[in-house]
Amino acid sequence: MSLLAFDTQTSFTWHPTRRTHLLHAGVAIFLLATSTAALGVPHTPSAFLVTAMSLACLPLASRFPSAGAAASLAIAWFAATSPYDLGGIAVGLPWGLCIMLLGRGLRRDMAYLLAFATTLSHLSAAPTWYLGLIQTVTVGVPCVVIGEVVRHHRLQADVAEQERRRKLDQQRRLVVSELHDTVVRDLSHAVMIAEQARLANPHNTRLNQELAAIITPVRTAVEQLRRSLKAMSAAEGDDSLLLLAASPPPPLTDTIRAVRETLAHRDAHLTTHGTDLLDNPSIGPGVRQQLVRIIAELINNAAKYTPPSSTATLTIETDDNTLECMCTNLIDPGRPTSTATSSQLGLFQAQQRIESLGGSLHTTHTIDRWTTIFTIPLQPTPPTTMD
Repeated sequence: MSLLAFDTQTSFTWHPTRRTHLLHAGVAIFLLATSTAALGVPHTPSAFLVTAMSLACLPLASRFPSAGAAASLAIAWFAATSPYDLGGIAVGLPWGLCIMLLGRGLRRDMAYLLAFATTLSHLSAAPTWYLGLIQTVTVGVPCVVIGEVVRHHRLQADVAEQERRRKLDQQRRLVVSELHDTVVRDLSHAVMIAEQARLANPHNTRLNQELAAIITPVRTAVEQLRRSLKAMSAAEGDDSLLLLAASPPPPLTDTIRAVRETLAHRDAHLTTHGTDLLDNPSIGPGVRQQLVRIIAELINNAAKYTPPSSTATLTIETDDNTLECMCTNLIDPGRPTSTATSSQLGLFQAQQRIESLGGSLHTTHTIDRWTTIFTIPLQPTPPTTMD
């Protein structure tokens, strides 16, 4: 893969630090101090002045690339067209700035425009165009190659760092998903069972005291974990990634059985229609796993808020192109919704998974009924390409 092809996939800009600016200033001072002795600059005030002005463009370009490059090019043209010998530093310094512009990931058109103008200054300064071309090939081409190599390696390092951060962010979100799907749900279920045991034995004082001693710290732990999960899931970009848990979800039949047992304590029921449609061959294993998690989340939420002696309903329908699921349950208008045993991330993460599958989720509620409907396409949506 060529450097240019690699660079078109992404872009970066390397931002220098104050130490870098000071380093360029130090290099400019060092070159100026050794210019007459080691670099062949004539021992004349005009040559020394032009050389100093040219070298001053090095720290200027480090801080303000456009201004430094323009000033250096102007001084190079002046030195090239002057009838006096002002030394080669002023004429050749723009090549060094080309390395800087390319290496920092700045616009290529700026760097190559500077290189082209510097080439013209070489051609005008040389006695013949042939000698000017030789100077360009021996000095300019290596500088451009060095700049491209530095640019390429910095781009690779930038891409590797972005990939590392992406993987760390993905791992963080996987932890959020797994904690919600396992720990929070299990703790919430344990509190629900303890509450039901208290309601079933209102006259057993010792049992109620023991259950209260369990329920209170568990509720506190769930609330603390809920806040932590919400903080962990608040990072930008969470809605752009399909949240996969580290372990497969339990079978939907097991979740339905557990929900029915929970509702039975309140003389409530769960009816299901079309759950066998999840075995449709057009639904891949990964999509099926996500659907199981989403549906489990919906019916567990329904089990929390379904009042006694009522029915929650789960209905799944599908055709050749889409799958639609509706979960509805009655709610008690006189009973305020409690969030003490809820992670408050259930529908949020369900919506994330649904949108990652290319679908949409809608919730509606009236005074006495809550309904959640989601639809996903069975045919995968082609990824969007970016030029």
